[in-house]
Amino acid sequence: MTSPTAVREAPARGRVALQRPIAWYLRQLSKVLNVLTDDELEKLIPLLTERSFRPRQMLFRAGDPPERVYLLLKGRVKIYQVAENGKEIILDVVSKGGVVGDMAIVEDGERTACAAAIDDTVAVTISWEDFSHLLQQSPKLGFAMMELMARRLAGMQRTFMNIVSKPVSARLADTLLNRQEDGVAYLGLTHQELAQTIGTSRETVTALLSRFVMLGAIAPMPDGYRILDEDLLDDIANGDLPVSPRHPVSSQPSTITP
Repeated sequence: MTSPTAVREAPARGRVALQRPIAWYLRQLSKVLNVLTDDELEKLIPLLTERSFRPRQMLFRAGDPPERVYLLLKGRVKIYQVAENGKEIILDVVSKGGVVGDMAIVEDGERTACAAAIDDTVAVTISWEDFSHLLQQSPKLGFAMMELMARRLAGMQRTFMNIVSKPVSARLADTLLNRQEDGVAYLGLTHQELAQTIGTSRETVTALLSRFVMLGAIAPMPDGYRILDEDLLDDIANGDLPVSPRHPVSSQPSTITP
């Protein structure tokens, strides 16, 4: 006859066996969670719930209380603000393995930006109260989150500085250079979404990308552009070579360094 103790312990062992692959997956997925100890991860996993979002579905809006933090398992989420004229300015695009909602650490009781799914998105989510408690218990996690936010804030500051101080061609070139990996700028964004990251229109982005191609700076490829002439693109990004979306490239041959 099976003892009552054995009956009670079997489900517990089953839960631990189930959590181990989940813990492994979370470590592989997120550099932030990778700093947690096995014990901290085992305490975290029961607090997580899975959520799915359709394209354009909101995770939260500016002004909402910071209720939850999201770790993306699939898809992409845009973090954006809405200007007074109604135009969206995309501050960041978070993809698989990224964290959304972490800025609650520095937000004073309410969200300062909106978050919406770009495509079909799946996330595991934890309440801000539970996540805040975990931060207090794990100095390594707190430090990892501060590093993440510092990079995000630096990126947002760069975005705003580019918008107010650089011509649109320089902003676009800068974005391509920042997104390049092994000579390829993987955008993963529509021209409309790309326009919203640099504060311009879709038509302007489309025209400028065509100009960059004609200049020989980039070449189109699936999901992005291959960087053919990084020095030329760098000159555009620095504002040394203005490129107009309205005038043919042939009108500027004398400004191009051979």
